[in-house]
Amino acid sequence: MPSRDSTTDDTEDFDVVVMNPAAFYNGPADVMADGQLTRDQKLRLLEEWEIDLKRTLESDSEGMAQGAGPNLHPDDEGRRANDAALLRQVSNWLRRARGDDALGEDLTDAPKTVMGRVWHRLFNKTAPREAA
Repeated sequence: MPSRDSTTDDTEDFDVVVMNPAAFYNGPADVMADGQLTRDQKLRLLEEWEIDLKRTLESDSEGMAQGAGPNLHPDDEGRRANDAALLRQVSNWLRRARGDDALGEDLTDAPKTVMGRVWHRLFNKTAPREAA
């Protein structure tokens, strides 16, 4: 039987990880910090993770989720909220990794209100104080 080289093993391992990135990584930041992956592999993992989360949330909203309906279990609501938050994180990391971050700015310190975030994006500073 011919021996398998490490490249084949690495490819097969990666194919397994791509099928369910959440089983191997705690979050998108862990994917980006993995020094054993190429940029293309990182992008592919984040893309697959994003697709998986979108499909899960869509099926949940269409009532295809187990336990969906009027008697929705509180744990299911919490899982959906966690999935939605994770989808935002994955999408943001994917956008950054692709270089699609239009303004290239970090909005973690931006105000939490919609108008405050708009002001921050437009002028890259805090919003003016409202008139008393």
